Parts: sequence; C-alpha cells; structure tokens
Amino acid sequence: MKALFILPAAVLAASISAFSQAPMAGRTLTPAEITEYAKTMPEGPNRELTVRVCAACHEPQRAASVRLTREGWQDVVAKMVGLGAKATDEELAKVIDYLAENYKGEAPRPVNLNTAPAVDLESVAGLLRKEAALWIKYRNDVGPCKSIDDLKKIPGFPFKKVDTKRDRLVCF
Repeated sequence: MKALFILPAAVLAASISAFSQAPMAGRTLTPAEITEYAKTMPEGPNRELTVRVCAACHEPQRAASVRLTREGWQDVVAKMVGLGAKATDEELAKVIDYLAENYKGEAPRPVNLNTAPAVDLESVAGLLRKEAALWIKYRNDVGPCKSIDDLKKIPGFPFKKVDTKRDRLVCF
C-alpha cells in the first residue's frame, strides 16, 4: 500500500517554537529531550519510545505528521529500519502500534519532492516551469532533500512558494 503524508501547520509551528534545531542523525537524545519532544505528540503508550526511535534521525513531528493505515505504518517503519533506525523487533512493534493508533487515516496524497515530475511540482507546489526544472536539476546533480528546508540552499529557488504548501509536500 502506498503511504500518504501530510504535514499540518500546527505541528510544524509547535516544533519550530519548541526546539531551535532538530536532533542530529544518529544522536542519542537525553531523557529530558525525549520528554520535551513527546509533549508535542498525543499521549499514549509508547509515545516516548516512538520519540526515542524516530528522533535519532529526524524530528519526531515528521513521523507524526503522517496519516496512514497500520499497513502503511509497517511499510514506513520497515523503510526507516532499512535507513538505519535502531530498535528491537518488540520496540518497533510498539512504535507501529503507537503511530497506527494516534496517526491513522487517509488523506490527500502529498507530492514527494524527491520523485515528483515537473507537472506535480507546478500544480501542487505552485512552482513555475523554470522553478520546477531548477529543483529537478538540483536533486539530480546534488541529491534528494531530507527536509523541505533543504530547498533553502538552492540559489535562485523560490523557497517561500514551497513553504506555503508544506502540508502537501514531503521529502522521503
């Protein structure tokens, strides 16, 4: 099943105001940091575990912004393990349970900036043809984005346009 992603503006705003910078890849969070990140997510069993596993690579709100079925979450977690997420099978099952319970649902499929053709970048992200071509050339030459904020690095790219469409865009 294809994964569906959304990034609510409220979650983004909470993460920006609560933390000046996202966790660094491979970094182990302190218990206090886990508690602070967990406050931005729904209460429930395994919330802190989910933060610990996800935040080692990216801000937990990134995972929390997605709305999927249980099968979709299983696929995402399997992909994250393939990318280096560290947890036992039992812990991963608990993370999937937490995510499937608290972030379930179907939503409009967002555009993955790393794979989107120009027509999707134009229609969903609101880019002009030349702007979409600039991003496609950059991602082919330099590599994919890990975060929408990575697009700020592209000289001449209209980041503000993309920023206003965050709820419909992802970088996976």
